[in-house]
Amino acid sequence: MIRIALFLVLSLTTLPLARAAEPRLQDKYAEIFSSLDHVAVDFSQTTYKKLRDRSTIRSGNAYFSKPGMFRWNFTEGKAGLEEYYFNGEKLTHYREKDRLVNHYNTNASLARELQEVVNLVLDPRALLNRYKVKEIKSKGGRTQAVLVPQHPESTDVNSIFVKVSDVKKFVEEVQIFYNDGNYTQFAFKNPVNKTNDRKIFTFSRQGNFTVRHHG
Repeated sequence: MIRIALFLVLSLTTLPLARAAEPRLQDKYAEIFSSLDHVAVDFSQTTYKKLRDRSTIRSGNAYFSKPGMFRWNFTEGKAGLEEYYFNGEKLTHYREKDRLVNHYNTNASLARELQEVVNLVLDPRALLNRYKVKEIKSKGGRTQAVLVPQHPESTDVNSIFVKVSDVKKFVEEVQIFYNDGNYTQFAFKNPVNKTNDRKIFTFSRQGNFTVRHHG
């Protein structure tokens, strides 16, 4: 009985401390970033599929601008040149190998991962309404943070790992881990903070393409 009472006392006294620690983690997370309006970067992407126990590596360059516009150019990899455009209204996927252009509405699942990464790079603090900071630490001039969903039952994301340069205040690495054991890693370098022309976010290539519309 004494042990049970002691356990209850300890639980009641440590619970407020745990709750107080969480806002401090959130505040620290917000401090390490500088919010960007535009950026151009080089990137590499590693995609791991647990079912096949195989990783695929691709690379290229990308352009991000608020509010939520992006262009990803995957220039290296077996799949050949692929481009993703999103101008805030329409997502377009161009695959040079097949001369194929796919247009999607803004709610397409294809856009979710790319959009999440854009949010992490441009304004990571904006994600705090959907994720909470589980862990944060500094090492070798970089700050590393682990985010977990506020509502795990409504997402297939298990956690997100973010690495930020303490000097440049720039996101150098993002890893998104899924509940099924798959994950995607993006590494970024050579950031250029200059205004992107809005035209680059709309597909404008000329040629004889097969065009498909989805939704």
